[in-house]
Amino acid sequence: MLVKAFADDYDLKFRPHQVEGPASPRDYLDWNARLRKYRLEQKTKKVSHVASAHDVPELQWVQSSYVQPHVMANDLFLFDPETNRYTVDRYVQDVTERYGTIDSIVIWPSFPNLGCDSRNSEDYYRCLPGGTLGIRSLVEEFHARKIKVLFPVIGWDNGTRDPRASWSYILPRLFKEYNIDGMSSEIAYFTQDYWMNSVAIGHPLAFQAQANSENKLGDAPDLDDSLILQWNTMDMAKYDTTTRIPTVALRKFIEPQHMTRSCDKWSRNKTAMIQHSFFNGLGIEMWENIFGTWNQLTPRDAEALRRTTSILRCFGPDFFASAEWEPHCPCVRWETVFSSKFPSRTVEDQIVWTFVNRGPANVTGHQIVVNYHIGIQFYDVWHGVEIQPTDVCDGLATLSFDIEPYGYGCIFATSDVSPLPGNFETLIKTLHHRSRTPLYKIPICSAVLWQELDEIVVTKYTNENICGMVRIEGGAYEFKVKGLSAHPHSKSEYPGVDIKYPWEFQPSRHHATKHMQIKTFYMDAYPVTESQFKKFLDESGYKPADPTNFLKHWCGGCYPASRANKPVTHVSVEDARAYAKWAGKRLPHEWEWQYVAQGGHEYRTYPWGNEWDETKVPEVYSGRERLYPDHPPADVDAFPAGRSCMGVYDLVGNVWQWTDVYRDEHTRAAIIRGGSYYQAKNGQHYFPQAYRNDQHGKYLLMSPSVDRCATIGFRCVKDTEESALSIGNCSFESDECF
Repeated sequence: MLVKAFADDYDLKFRPHQVEGPASPRDYLDWNARLRKYRLEQKTKKVSHVASAHDVPELQWVQSSYVQPHVMANDLFLFDPETNRYTVDRYVQDVTERYGTIDSIVIWPSFPNLGCDSRNSEDYYRCLPGGTLGIRSLVEEFHARKIKVLFPVIGWDNGTRDPRASWSYILPRLFKEYNIDGMSSEIAYFTQDYWMNSVAIGHPLAFQAQANSENKLGDAPDLDDSLILQWNTMDMAKYDTTTRIPTVALRKFIEPQHMTRSCDKWSRNKTAMIQHSFFNGLGIEMWENIFGTWNQLTPRDAEALRRTTSILRCFGPDFFASAEWEPHCPCVRWETVFSSKFPSRTVEDQIVWTFVNRGPANVTGHQIVVNYHIGIQFYDVWHGVEIQPTDVCDGLATLSFDIEPYGYGCIFATSDVSPLPGNFETLIKTLHHRSRTPLYKIPICSAVLWQELDEIVVTKYTNENICGMVRIEGGAYEFKVKGLSAHPHSKSEYPGVDIKYPWEFQPSRHHATKHMQIKTFYMDAYPVTESQFKKFLDESGYKPADPTNFLKHWCGGCYPASRANKPVTHVSVEDARAYAKWAGKRLPHEWEWQYVAQGGHEYRTYPWGNEWDETKVPEVYSGRERLYPDHPPADVDAFPAGRSCMGVYDLVGNVWQWTDVYRDEHTRAAIIRGGSYYQAKNGQHYFPQAYRNDQHGKYLLMSPSVDRCATIGFRCVKDTEESALSIGNCSFESDECF
């Protein structure tokens, strides 16, 4: 191996939150010396009078939190809508069986529904099933399994209801109330006031920011640039992990106790990400339920994650938070094999090396030359066996073992008289057994979850209860619609986003045109009003199982006097279905709603024509006060010029309207149509409006307490004999869906 003379002016190549490795072993000494000098320069910026969160006893768990999945609060493995209870056992059992132990979890309650009405982030937390006691119980169940819990902070939520105080003041106190362990946010860093508030109230929180090309450490003000790693104890890093030579995680190198986790939520194949994490001694941020879109970890990546993180967890921060970490130790097969050296912080002569093979070929034989003296033992941890050094000479020895294509390796060196790390023998036995199945023999594919309508209702075809309804004559119809979603940001289509119609084979945001035959049916001329819903309650005695937020704007069991003719809101889809059943009707299918809004075969862009006309819809409200009681929707008959040519009113721009509900193994979501009069201020990330007749909104469902919304109402339809024979306009010619 050729090593050139040391040069003090070696030029490091930086990427956002990363530094590129040496091009070859010849550059290693210069590269390593310059990198350590850079770390020393960064550490001198610290101001000593600021307490570091890394030294707080309550936050020591951060350094060993290697696997942290994100989960939606409405995930059907975590919450059962039938019993209205959290199911922590089911969730933990599922992930443990698939990819092993998890150390912490981020639970998302509000996004992507945030902005559909004026509720802000705090309001969504308050709406969760069971209230404060329910959330504390959820957190305690995770804590009983030694899993820490973080809640997200929506950094851009400054356009919904004004909380009247800063989020840095509100959220630490709210999370203390829930006994939450930390915050996670897709921002570059948490400002110091978050940390100081959590310390002041006696509940120090772990703060996790995001490191990517948009969120650069250098974007912080001068003061924060030198301090933020002292209280931002974690970050999820969206690195470019596909380079042949692994990059070095800069935040971890500057502050070894800092927990960085690699994250690549939308990728199908996560091998490069897992390799990058293992090389750097990082954790993994797992996203499978991505705001209602399921992207399951492949079996091969799941097994790789199980093995690599079991190694990280066994050796722990004593090795992987070592200030003596040496990335890119020269390897014999340096073209494709790369290694990092992690000496123990407490035990002399104990070292862990992690290896990754970035190439498509099996690499066998000599791998690395290491320092050696008699009494040192070496273990091939990945294969669970002890190995013997060869070519021992002049205090050096060669270690030989195999690394499969795109595979991993791990060597542990220890003195024969030093105590072994806890659970080391268990780890060796486990990996000896599991490594008998090479990773390349495990499938690396994942399927898109099957979705279906959760309920099909056909009403009795009588002429009763059709007062106030419009007869909609059927006909041939081409149904074409596009789902609106803030994720993913990429312009390319991602399988699994939005919903799957009964005639499709997978969910998609862009739906092909469906040629269908709409059968004649009746539709309410107006959305159901407050007075009509009050009559239903009086005559039926209906009481929801979970009354939280039910008709939240009513007082003393009745709507305000001025709202009799306004569309009823703060009703869940279950409440709406109960009304429809009482009235001998049902909720419309989305294609029925769109057929009416487009004027049948006229295919209008808006109910009144093809050009937007703000005079035909209520005025938009974008203020930061809550919508009730001072900012209600308009009366249902206030804008007659906005009607459809079929004689149906108030379809667009007043309140969203419930239609179909779709369900897969993890998510329930309702399709809502028509948009509303409320638009959150300052927010392109909020729930998007869908005023056009060929657009719809996907509203994630959890529990009626959360689902009830100030801007969602409904209208009903009723079948004729013709549509009833067509299963309520849900029979699609030769494409039988049921």
